Amino acid sequence: MAEVPSISQLYQKYTAERPTSVTEEQFVTFTVFFPNLIIIISDGVIDLEEWEYVKQLARFMAKSFKDEGDEQVNVEGLADCYLREISYLIKFLADWRDAFLDALQPYLASRPDAKTSILDTIQLFAEASEGTSDEEQAQIDEIKNRLQLES
Repeated sequence: MAEVPSISQLYQKYTAERPTSVTEEQFVTFTVFFPNLIIIISDGVIDLEEWEYVKQLARFMAKSFKDEGDEQVNVEGLADCYLREISYLIKFLADWRDAFLDALQPYLASRPDAKTSILDTIQLFAEASEGTSDEEQAQIDEIKNRLQLES
């Protein structure tokens, strides 16, 4: 049986291929929100409204570190860094999709609250522009099944 990759192992692989200033802890947060990228790009187009959601998501992820008491975090700098990584992953989604989802599945196994959050946000992103398309719904269904988002 193949070993299930951890987010830590994914981080090592990712940073070996793409140097980034995102710490491993920040990468965990980024990984949890990765399914949103799949939804955003599922119809092959990222429209302006979806990109605004992406920017809000990057800022939200960055701000979460400040909210948790890490006063050293530069929210704007981290949000910009997250946006750079999102842009990179959108371009190379096919190369990274399975690795992120494979690492995320065991992480979520003991975090039901994170599962709920992921399901809520992927549905929000799907509805962001003119409702949920057939392509987006197919991706939502696959992500729900693969990450066991519903019992």
